[in-house]
Amino acid sequence: LILVSAIGAAALAQPSSAEHTKLAKLEQAYKTSKVSFTKKPKDPKVRKAYVAATVSFGTATMLAGSLPPRQKYPTALRLYREALKVDPKNKEALDNKKQIESIYESMGKPIPK
Repeated sequence: LILVSAIGAAALAQPSSAEHTKLAKLEQAYKTSKVSFTKKPKDPKVRKAYVAATVSFGTATMLAGSLPPRQKYPTALRLYREALKVDPKNKEALDNKKQIESIYESMGKPIPK
């Protein structure tokens, strides 16, 4: 029973292959859209795709149960801030950014820059 518990705990600490695959795909979409945005920052379709990919990757990172908070929250926060520079009114990015900042504040920790 102790061995099973240890194996179970170790399994929880690692991203599931489905979660890992999802995060990898979202990260690739984010990187691809960022390259396009860098080339055509004024194109409305490119801007919209970049913001959508950035927010999607941020949300998946924030909600990833297998990632430790010290990894997922700063990463998601950075992604939301990046998206908000392009679309300051993006509701999902605003709401989730505020939620992460609230988590840090409630723990008495500084909000990552």
